Amino acid sequence: MKKSQLVFSMLAGLLLAACSPDNEKEVQPKPFVNMDVAKIYKGTQSPGDVWTWALDKEQGHMMATWDYGTFDNTGDDIEIEGTFEQYPSGFLKVTITKVTPATNEIKTDGTAWFYALEVPGMAMIIKPEGSIKGDVIALVAQGDCASIPGTYNYIISAPGNRSEYNPVTDEAFGYLEVSSNGSSYALAGYKFSLDCINGGNCSSTGPINGLPSATCVGGGEVVIKDGGNTVAEGQFTNGGVMMMDFGYGNGGVFALKTSAGATKASLLGNTYTGLAYMPRNNNDQTVPVQLSFFENDLGNMIGTGYPFTDIEKAIVSNDEGAVVLVDDIINGRVLGSMNFDEYNDESPMAAALLVNGNDQIMILTSYDEDNYNPFILILVKQN
Repeated sequence: MKKSQLVFSMLAGLLLAACSPDNEKEVQPKPFVNMDVAKIYKGTQSPGDVWTWALDKEQGHMMATWDYGTFDNTGDDIEIEGTFEQYPSGFLKVTITKVTPATNEIKTDGTAWFYALEVPGMAMIIKPEGSIKGDVIALVAQGDCASIPGTYNYIISAPGNRSEYNPVTDEAFGYLEVSSNGSSYALAGYKFSLDCINGGNCSSTGPINGLPSATCVGGGEVVIKDGGNTVAEGQFTNGGVMMMDFGYGNGGVFALKTSAGATKASLLGNTYTGLAYMPRNNNDQTVPVQLSFFENDLGNMIGTGYPFTDIEKAIVSNDEGAVVLVDDIINGRVLGSMNFDEYNDESPMAAALLVNGNDQIMILTSYDEDNYNPFILILVKQN
């Protein structure tokens, strides 16, 4: 074979190799978020917005969809991309890098970001920060449809009308029973306002019934339709966490499966990190906090809370914030009181507690006795 023919043959071989299916796979660009490895979460935000997050931990990338609680109308949905890193406090910082469609509300110049606290495979709570500072987002991990049935203690985590929400007289907490009904799930339960605690007026209480059946569309995600229109969306995870969003202006709930293992003793000596949500605050509605429980000489379980002064460096203030006093816990349903100022009276408190091995999640509702502003606390065990 002549030298020129040899060179031609080699070039042809290289071109053929470059065009082979194997090489096509090699040169394919990686998706920004690889959905094959990403962890998927779905959640609720006041006044009824629905969020779906995908975390790709191999690349440190995040992708989210923000639905303004209009469900079947996807024309107003916003897609967000970002990168994230983890800090010693346990929080992730997610910096927004792309928004589709572009909007002045969500900046991509580094001035809009999220702080996220994750319990892998169970839940994630989000603090929007910077130019998108606002209401807490409570997300639940994907699960299996088979794990849905059970009884859940719920807290109103996303008030439908946050400027007027009053947990003292409005629905604040309750329990929801989810049972299999053929290929769908029946929902029933009971609701309470905070003035039901300790024999109060009980302004808002009664059975929860008349809800249409829920259908699981896969991965523990449920949809509730009425007359062909979606009226609620929810997410259940195998670990016993649930959220349900009822659309714009109707708010949402965050709930934890009942468990005999969730007791007062399970709190002792534990430190929790999370977010305090004050929906009627004009400035910072969502504040990162740390809370530790101890038992006093009278056998009372007391949690003392401190706000973070630097969430990234895990620096906590020396000034005590709210104090939680736990009276009783039955099957994960917590009743007690809170004190926001030693000079004011205590406020009734209700909470839900989930103990799943070493993982613990608590969500609490109360109010500031001084001005009656609602106070919602979502915590995850750190030690």
